[in-house]
Amino acid sequence: MPHDPHDPALDPDDLDRAAGLTRRGAVAAGGLTGAALVLAQLRGPGRLLEAIGLDADAQAATAACTLTTPAKTEGPYFVDERLTRSDIRTDPSDGSVRPGVPLVLTLVVVDSSDDCAPVAGATVDVWHADAVGTYSDVAQNGTVGKKYLRGNQVTDAEGKVTFTTIFPGWYSGRAIHVHFKVRVFDGSATSYEFTSQLFFDPTVAGQVLRTSAYSGHGQPDTSNDRDGIYGSDGSRLLVTLTGDPSSALAGTHVLALSGVPDATASSSGSSSGSASSGSSSSGGGSSAASAAAVEASLKRARWRRGSSGRRLLRLTFDVDETVTVTARLTRGGKRVVRRRVAGLEPGRRVVHLRIPQRTTRGRARLSVAFVDADGATSSARRTVTIPRRG
Repeated sequence: MPHDPHDPALDPDDLDRAAGLTRRGAVAAGGLTGAALVLAQLRGPGRLLEAIGLDADAQAATAACTLTTPAKTEGPYFVDERLTRSDIRTDPSDGSVRPGVPLVLTLVVVDSSDDCAPVAGATVDVWHADAVGTYSDVAQNGTVGKKYLRGNQVTDAEGKVTFTTIFPGWYSGRAIHVHFKVRVFDGSATSYEFTSQLFFDPTVAGQVLRTSAYSGHGQPDTSNDRDGIYGSDGSRLLVTLTGDPSSALAGTHVLALSGVPDATASSSGSSSGSASSGSSSSGGGSSAASAAAVEASLKRARWRRGSSGRRLLRLTFDVDETVTVTARLTRGGKRVVRRRVAGLEPGRRVVHLRIPQRTTRGRARLSVAFVDADGATSSARRTVTIPRRG
């Protein structure tokens, strides 16, 4: 695909540098089947592999990004902390950091019913046990008031969020897992909610559990296959990891969800407690319910011809605050064109998408993401018909 001057390059090594890893330090997490399923999603028509800069070695997988992520139970330990941050290792009450092997976990949310288009502006919560199997803010664990290993972020224009955490420990009766929840807010209402869990290859887990923070707790009493929640489709929730299980790991997983509505308000977290270096905050409201929508909207999408006959999609926006706009056109999940415009000021604004000459006539999907100065995100999607070449 030709270079798009409006599409800043993503450094393929960004994730590895964040975790102190090397690109070749791959581990066979999830086994061949689990890894193939994850990589199939990344290699699919949405070109997510390219978008997030995953290792080019993964491109051997060729299946389409249409595997819908299975839902799993929320469990008894979800607490809606509304704590927006990327580094969830710390406890905001005292600044302490939970010990364990660092894990940089990236989740990419796409709409499997919309050509795997990235979902911008969705709130993603994650929570899990610490190295010895205890959850924060749970009475039976004696941790009420603690908030370690919990947090949320809002997906960016690529549908991506990244958390810095630790590899989770185990507790009796369950395989090692991470809980996650994806929500879309419409003002004060939740317009979409999806909950599931992520799992890990037991060989990698076994190596992690021999390190100092975990070793005193022993090995888990429940494997993935014997876990009642993992079930027959749990392999689709295996996170493929890179790195050294004794020192640092990183993993990326695509969450292919169906029928996700547009996000109209995405500020979701309280900024209470200071997040460690590398953390981020989206929005600034005390909760998702109180967050205001980004004050920008897509009013019209109309076709024009340039002086050379080139097809232009003229996008008209109503903007009431300074925003960054990312507009993309996809077909069959493959990107036709993408343009990002930063610092779009208030007023009636127009942005053109120039359609490549090679693109044939036919239906395509337009996705627009708005991000304001506070990091809040909203989005809009429409189906358009690309006119024939001149």
